[in-house]
Amino acid sequence: MKMKMVLVFSLALILTALAGCAASGKHRSTGEVVDDTSIAASIKSSLLADADTDGLNIDVEVDRNRVQLNGFVDSQAQVTRAGEIARGISGVASVENNLQVSDGGNRMTGEYVDDKTLQARVKAALAEDPTVKSMKIDVEVNRGEVSLGGFVDSNAARNAAVATTSKVDGVHKVVNNLTVR
Repeated sequence: MKMKMVLVFSLALILTALAGCAASGKHRSTGEVVDDTSIAASIKSSLLADADTDGLNIDVEVDRNRVQLNGFVDSQAQVTRAGEIARGISGVASVENNLQVSDGGNRMTGEYVDDKTLQARVKAALAEDPTVKSMKIDVEVNRGEVSLGGFVDSNAARNAAVATTSKVDGVHKVVNNLTVR
């Protein structure tokens, strides 16, 4: 439990430090960036501290107090609980719960490594696409199913991210959870 609290505290400090370094996005003030980072840190810390959620496998994206939860979890109960936690954080305007229940239980070591390799290849492909600002896109992979999450500036960027991801060898399905700001 002590290690978990150290991890939560460390994550909160890192996210707070990054907020000061973040460049403001399209029409976003520094205060908005700090507010969003604070909300994300609070949600992530609460998810990590909650015994019923797998906070390490849940990605939290925040844009103008709008929250996205992305990734794969083990049960519908975890999906529901993560949404409840996010909605309970002060300052949250809305929650888009994109969490998906992974099929077939725990992955074997080889499947996990394959997913991490595929994740890296998708991220590299997105980084090479000039239409996509890949640093703003969360990529989660489970058995060849790729979930794209986060906030992008245009429909063109969203469509390009899906098209680019679909072309990566090993991608069986793309779940588009990208939201245009």
